[in-house]
Parts: sequence; structure tokens; C-alpha cells
Amino acid sequence: MDTKSALHQSEDRLELYALGRLSGPDVEQIEEHLLMCHSCVDRLEGIGAFALTVREDLKTHVDPPRPGWAAWRLPRFALPAVFATALLTLGVFWTGTATRLAPAASLQLTAMRGDMQQVAPARETDLTLTDPPSTGAPFRLEVVDASGAGVWSGVGLSARIHHRLSPGDYFARLFSSQGQLLHEYGFHVN
Repeated sequence: MDTKSALHQSEDRLELYALGRLSGPDVEQIEEHLLMCHSCVDRLEGIGAFALTVREDLKTHVDPPRPGWAAWRLPRFALPAVFATALLTLGVFWTGTATRLAPAASLQLTAMRGDMQQVAPARETDLTLTDPPSTGAPFRLEVVDASGAGVWSGVGLSARIHHRLSPGDYFARLFSSQGQLLHEYGFHVN
């Protein structure tokens, strides 16, 4: 076992936490860990969904008591099927939300004052500058968000941003080869 995995919470502790069966100090320790560990948060969500599914299944499915060992073994045999159903449901939900974004958005920007072009969120964004200056090549293009934080930079009159842009205002700044700002273009992601 590597040292990194030793720092994660065990499945048993996460399950007890999800079911509300831990004492105060243990709850605080797990919650502090969950604030920093996305891996354990993901595992906890799976365990929570599984526990909820099992609870609902047990409420709707009540068998008459069985004598002997079969009374306590039946739920254990059902758990893999319930777990597989929960994972399948989670997988369908996950892939359904991932496909809601358009694959790409394309913009042709013009350096004119007035309203900013609007674009829907997409997995990637293509920008093309349609009115470059006649001098100053080779041009450097920089895309920044409203706070001025860099989003993309490169050489040329177009940009292909390979990640989703958060909603907000963005600016494409065109610089000459000497570093002089020539034009600034704006657009808004809805």
C-alpha cells in the first residue's frame, strides 16, 4: 500500500459517515479530510447513493422472516445487483450532463465599439480576427477573462481554446511583433 492511499478514508468509515453512525470527533476528522480530498468525496457520493438505494429497496421489499441462515444472507446476495444499478444510474446521469455542452463555438471578431458578441458555452472555442492591421506582423494574440487573467496566448490571428470557458466577459488582445497593443476584441460567454 502506498503512503498516499493510506491517507484516504476507508470504505467502512465513509459508509458509517454516510449513514450518520459516527461520533463527534470521528465526524469532524472525516469532514476535515473531505474538504481537501476530492477522491474521498467522489467515493462518499457513490456510497451515499448506494446506501439510499438500499434503504429505498428495503422499505419497498419486505419478505416474511426466514428461519436460520437464509434470513441474514438474502440482503448480501442482493447488494451487488443494487450496487450495479446505482452505478449504472450514476453513469447515465454523468454522461447525460457531459453532453449538454456544444462541442465547439466559433466566433469571428471585429475591432469595433459596441455590443459584445455573445456565444453559448462549449467544450472549446475558436476565435478568428477578421480585421487585422496592415502592419505589425507577426502578431501575438492573447485571450484574457474580465479580471485580466490569461486564458490563451499564441502567434497569429486565430485561437483555438481547448477547454470550456466559464460564463462571463473575455477579451482578445492583438499585439504587434514589438509588443504594442494594436486592437482589443470582446466577447461574452452566456
